[in-house]
Amino acid sequence: MAIHVQPASIENLRELAIQCAREAGKLSLLRMSQPYTVEYKTSASDLVTAVDKEVEKRVIEMILAKYPEHGVLGEESTFQGDPHQFETLWIIDPIDGTTNFVHQQINFSVSIAVYQKGQGVIGVVYDPSRDELFYAVKGEGAYLNGRKLKLDRQVKLEEALLCTSVFWNKRAEQIGIDRIVKQLAGKVRGMRLLGSAALELSYVAAGRLDGYVSMSLNAWDFAAGRLIVEEAGGIVTKINGQPLPYDEKSSIMACNQAFYEELKHYLRKSEGLNFN
Repeated sequence: MAIHVQPASIENLRELAIQCAREAGKLSLLRMSQPYTVEYKTSASDLVTAVDKEVEKRVIEMILAKYPEHGVLGEESTFQGDPHQFETLWIIDPIDGTTNFVHQQINFSVSIAVYQKGQGVIGVVYDPSRDELFYAVKGEGAYLNGRKLKLDRQVKLEEALLCTSVFWNKRAEQIGIDRIVKQLAGKVRGMRLLGSAALELSYVAAGRLDGYVSMSLNAWDFAAGRLIVEEAGGIVTKINGQPLPYDEKSSIMACNQAFYEELKHYLRKSEGLNFN
């Protein structure tokens, strides 16, 4: 029997992405109150739980039930097939901030993005612990629970509240960017670390943070948040200012465009080094 393929309109994609994010958040909160297993990936600080895998599997089922011709790139690699063979690619992180999920039970999020031919068209980040839904549609703006987000505040670098994870990144230590960011911390208004890249990017879009700098993020960490920041009027690139890839590991710098050039210039103290 032939499979009936529904047209993937932007509106349909947005509604499904939001539905998947809310379902994933609901499931993660439910499982949080029940016993679950915690495993190490690469180290004691790199965790994965049975909940991560279950949530990702549920989201993939929801996507393929409606769009069997789409591909999925997910953190837990539960999708069967080569994601890069698909014109429409969903990039998902079922629980971004697993360590927070395990220890704090706040500051974690669901990240779901839709890319078509390498271009981001939908980005959704859902914080189930606070019931906050950030989303963006390419060319249509970014929103938080239906309220449009717009980064129009004129802020100087010394007035900025930044967020970074480079102090805990071995690659950052190897190339010396951690020392530069430490100096930067003394120049700006303050530094924060939430432990969920998707949430931190969403906070930049909402103006709760003015900028975010990180090393070695995977595509599922930034795919949705990137579009949300851009649609809110911010700028997102690699730390050295080069374009951000959509499907591979990269450094990232996202901020209010009012001080983007100033921040990039400051970080160029380590120009010539590989920021991937």
